[in-house]
Amino acid sequence: MDDPHDPDRPGLIIWIRERFVVMMGVVGLFAWFALVWLMFGDVL
Repeated sequence: MDDPHDPDRPGLIIWIRERFVVMMGVVGLFAWFALVWLMFGDVL
């Protein structure tokens, strides 16, 4: 979603902004796995 009023920014910042939701989902998934492992690791 390009806004014609946005100033030009470096490519890395645009890449991070466009994929922020996906990165937060991956981080949340790893955090959930860590939580499950720490809670139930001895019985799994």
